[in-house]
Amino acid sequence: MKKENQQSSMEEERTYTFLQKLLYLFVFPILFLLTLVLGYLTFQGVNVFDVAQSFIPEKAVTQTEEQEKDEDSQEKESKDAQAPKEVALLEREIIDKQQEITKLAAQLDQANSRIKELETQEEEVKVSTKELSNLYERMSTKKAAEIMMELEEEMAVHILSELSVAKKSSILGSLEPEQAARFTELLAKDE
Repeated sequence: MKKENQQSSMEEERTYTFLQKLLYLFVFPILFLLTLVLGYLTFQGVNVFDVAQSFIPEKAVTQTEEQEKDEDSQEKESKDAQAPKEVALLEREIIDKQQEITKLAAQLDQANSRIKELETQEEEVKVSTKELSNLYERMSTKKAAEIMMELEEEMAVHILSELSVAKKSSILGSLEPEQAARFTELLAKDE
């Protein structure tokens, strides 16, 4: 009995009016299809409005064209009156921009030369650090650890980073625990 009630209620729910059928069967699918076609044409680079303009009768087009021509001629007349002032302003802006470009180019050249100087200084520091690390490689561990304690932390870390693992570990082992921990932390950050 319940099944019969459910089936009859389903049959009652499924009865659509003529307008609903028309809407579901024709209008929605057509709108969906139009949307797909417009999307595809737009994706392909076709300007749909230009194509639609070609279907408008000539008479309607000529009236709108005449209105546009009248508006254009009025705009041109007003622009012609303002043209000399605008040209002078634009020329001034161009001159200002050229001067600014010249200044920026000079600043860029200075910055590039400064970068080259810094790069050469960095290379010199790397070479000197490498030479110092070779010196510390040949030094006794105890003596190297004593000297490391007296150096600036940054310099000591650069030298330690260039040393072999065995020499580095023996020097760190000879240092005080706090100092060794600090150098280890700085070495970890440096890598």
